[in-house]
Amino acid sequence: MNRQIRFLEAAAIAGVVALAVPALSGTANASAHAAPGCDVAAAYYDTAPQSGNIAMVSQAVHCLIDAERAKAGLAPLARNGSLDAAAASHAGAAASLKWWSPGANSHVNPYTGSTPGSRITAAGYCPNPTSWAYAETTYTGWGPGYGTPRAAVHWWVNVSTYGHRQIVLSPTMTDVGIGVAAGSANPAGAGAGAGGTYVVDFGRCQN
Repeated sequence: MNRQIRFLEAAAIAGVVALAVPALSGTANASAHAAPGCDVAAAYYDTAPQSGNIAMVSQAVHCLIDAERAKAGLAPLARNGSLDAAAASHAGAAASLKWWSPGANSHVNPYTGSTPGSRITAAGYCPNPTSWAYAETTYTGWGPGYGTPRAAVHWWVNVSTYGHRQIVLSPTMTDVGIGVAAGSANPAGAGAGAGGTYVVDFGRCQN
């Protein structure tokens, strides 16, 4: 019998969700590698996403996460296309629909009912596993300095008390997917400049 462990918390600008299924057998399906191009991505650490820079802002988030992991003596995370697709679809929907108001669940799309698990599974991550785990962190901010990759990662690692730091610095996660969208997912930030919405899906897969 599989035992599942979940924890969930949502806040006005950020949230976290995680699920793990204990290992049965097998080895990880991907080895971690450092995010490439961090010397170039560093120029986007303090830049809010716009239509023309989504890829580099996404890479900046990856680099900043790996940098925090390196400080803790942890391995970098491998970028995973399926996790990228799941995270990007949720970030885009959130920035468009703007339901991340105070008290709302940033992880569940109220219009489609999609959850981190359903999005990750639909995207094709870790099919037929003997063991797998995932976690999702979210962040949205607006105004100068608040909608950037650095603001998002700083909040997760140094400000949040909802479990974000434990996920970013999890020694068991090996894969990562990052979704970035221009604009705020909180209706309070609608129309504000320098807004950014961030979704990061972490994973571990054995099959």
